[in-house]
Amino acid sequence: MINLKSDKNQKTNETRLVQILFYTFPLWFIVGNLAVSLNTLLFIAASLFLIKKKQLTFRFNNLNWLLIIFFSYFFLSTTIHFLSPGILNDRLETLLLENNPIFKSFMLIRFLILIIIIDTLFFNKILNFKKLFLSSLLCTSFVSFDIMLQYITGFDLFGFKRLDAYGSGPFGDEFIAGSYLKNFSFFSFFYIFETFKNKNFNIPLLIFIIVLHLIAILLAGNRMPLLLFLFGCVLIILLIKNLRFVMFLSLLIFLLISFPLVKNDIHLKSTYRSFLYEINIYRLVKQYTKKTDTSAKMTNSLSTPSADMAEKKNFLRWSGHGRIFQTAILMWKEQPLTGFGFKSFRIKCWDMLEKDNAERKITQRPQNIVCSNHAHNYYFELLSEAGIVGTSLMVIFFLILLKDSFNYLRKYNQQKKPEMILLIPVIISFFLEIWPLKSTGSFFTTWGATFFWLNVGMLITAKTKKSS
Repeated sequence: MINLKSDKNQKTNETRLVQILFYTFPLWFIVGNLAVSLNTLLFIAASLFLIKKKQLTFRFNNLNWLLIIFFSYFFLSTTIHFLSPGILNDRLETLLLENNPIFKSFMLIRFLILIIIIDTLFFNKILNFKKLFLSSLLCTSFVSFDIMLQYITGFDLFGFKRLDAYGSGPFGDEFIAGSYLKNFSFFSFFYIFETFKNKNFNIPLLIFIIVLHLIAILLAGNRMPLLLFLFGCVLIILLIKNLRFVMFLSLLIFLLISFPLVKNDIHLKSTYRSFLYEINIYRLVKQYTKKTDTSAKMTNSLSTPSADMAEKKNFLRWSGHGRIFQTAILMWKEQPLTGFGFKSFRIKCWDMLEKDNAERKITQRPQNIVCSNHAHNYYFELLSEAGIVGTSLMVIFFLILLKDSFNYLRKYNQQKKPEMILLIPVIISFFLEIWPLKSTGSFFTTWGATFFWLNVGMLITAKTKKSS
């Protein structure tokens, strides 16, 4: 059985270094992508040295094999498409090493190595959950206070101005503060719950921290992270009996504070009101998967002024993300089985846009295709870049982990072992990450992918040990 709390081991310098690198991950996510990448590589190198020195056995299971198949397929698919004339390699920027899809897809192997290392180190009690959660608590609390300070005074502790009237905190001109809090805050909550469970101040402190983080995400203006965060809170109410009252009271206090706050702030009011019109993905997918020839249909339908106004109104109802999703669907239809390879969305969508513009008079009707660096949804990104094959492999992987997670939650509710609760925020974070109806960053970017695979590595840890 895995010990989720203890890391009793010989305190060598190598061990300390590995622990420091792992427990400070939440800090490096604040610093930036370069810091995250550097810390990841240092952690992998130091861990491999430690594993070799201590002669530890790598932990390996069927999920690892599934990931090996996925990453291998993705690399081969990318290589084939990149080397095929007229598909991707006509873009000069892809010849540079830092933009080369083949090189970048090969570098994804670091996440596979990261997962295996995390599993191995947890099994050998070199790492533990609580110290990572403590680090998360310190970092998320700092970010939350910094956002609130920036919202009130106009500047944060580092002198960064508010970003478009919203609080970006220490992230400067990056609109990701809400995503950061959504990723690490649940670790913070469960650290307080588990560490101070026998203290009189446990409940007030936990309520304060939950409300603080909720208000910070609200002020950050990141709508999808706020929605997912609230969803995670609801999951806690449904799954964890000991936290139902605390979480329900925290949400009530948050609502009492947020309503007048949003009502009296024109920017927040506009942001969250418009969000209601942007989250209907079901309609968007249903509408465009049924259309086989959108250009012919739209040309005919827009022949009259009334039809043009109706179509224009319909387009105005779509969010920017929604129109990018449409591009991903159209891109997937061109190469449904294998997709176009790693990082192909940012290249292929421009080719599709140029072709679309050449085939019709763009002034007669709104353009269908919107380009971005990625598809802004994990599943649309996988479909367009990895096709049915790659998406199916990853979905199978998700379903296996979900099944194991629900079994773990069932055992927790039956056995009520205190140490088991520390894996629950990891499960919740994973569930929120793979929620299909959310707009996201890229599945393969440094910032988002590193957090995702860190989370997966910790989740696989329990499965490997058959923890009860």
